[in-house]
Amino acid sequence: MKTTAIPLLHLRLASRSGLATRLPHFLTLMKPRVMMLAVFTALVGLASAPRGLDALRTFVAVLAITAGAGAAGVLNMWYDADIDALMTRTAMRPIPRGKV
Repeated sequence: MKTTAIPLLHLRLASRSGLATRLPHFLTLMKPRVMMLAVFTALVGLASAPRGLDALRTFVAVLAITAGAGAAGVLNMWYDADIDALMTRTAMRPIPRGKV
């Protein structure tokens, strides 16, 4: 069995400044307005529950819904990147512009 050692100098690590400049693009990919609509709908559903809710379970549920809605937005933009590059309205999204 052969092993290959990679010198640490050759590893490409993200710098803080690079990550800080790309963070807004990652947030845009998550479609925050659509994500907040899903979270609001979940909160209304949780608030209308007939029994009292455990605070920890409610927090975990809302966090999971937020992550799921954000991930769905990212996957949608990734899948439609080729179409978005052609449309005037969506051509400035992060993936077609090459920001992410």
